[in-house]
Amino acid sequence: MLLGIPQSVATLASILLFYAMDFILIRRYDKQRQASGSGRAWDFTLFIFIMVAVLVLQPILLPSISLQINEPWGIWIQAVGTITILSALALHIWSRVHLQHFYAERVEVQPGHKVIDTGPYKFMRHPVITSFFGIATGLFLVNPALTTLAALLYTLWDFTRAAQQEEDLLTKTLPGYVDYARRTPRFLPRLWRSR
Repeated sequence: MLLGIPQSVATLASILLFYAMDFILIRRYDKQRQASGSGRAWDFTLFIFIMVAVLVLQPILLPSISLQINEPWGIWIQAVGTITILSALALHIWSRVHLQHFYAERVEVQPGHKVIDTGPYKFMRHPVITSFFGIATGLFLVNPALTTLAALLYTLWDFTRAAQQEEDLLTKTLPGYVDYARRTPRFLPRLWRSR
C-alpha cells in the first residue's frame, strides 16, 4: 500500500481534476443560466477547500490515523479506489453535460426548468450526487483513514439530505417530476426492468 506523500498526491490530484472540470463546466453553462448569479455556492466551495486541505495533509502530518495494509492486496484496494474516483468523475461530467445550465450547488428551480431524463438521468434521478458518493468512496479506499471515513459519512449524509430537499421542491414546482421520480431510482440504476 502506498502511504504518506503518494496518498496526499493522489488525493490532491483527484480534487484538482474534479475542480478543473467543475470550473470548465460552470463557466460554460453559467452563460446559459436564466436564474440570477452563478451555479456556484461560494460558502460550500470554501468549506470543501478546507476539507480538501485536511484530506491532503493528513497522510503526511497524521499517518497514524490511516489504516496501513502491508499485504500485497493493499495496493489493489488503492487501485480500486482510483478506478472508483475516475469512474465517478466520468459520471459527473456525463451528468453535468446533460444537466447543463440547470446545475447549481444549491437547491433551486430556475426559469424554464424542466425534467432532465436523458443520459444518466434516464437511469437515476441524482447521478451528480452518485458521483460525489463515488469520489468520497474512492478517496477512502486510496487512504483508509479516520479523516476520509468522516468525509465519506458526511458526503452520504449531506447529499442524501440535499437530494430529499431537491425532490421536495421539484415535486411541488416542476410539472412531470412526480412521474419521473416514480419510474426512476434515486442514486443507483436498477439492474432489472420493472413491468
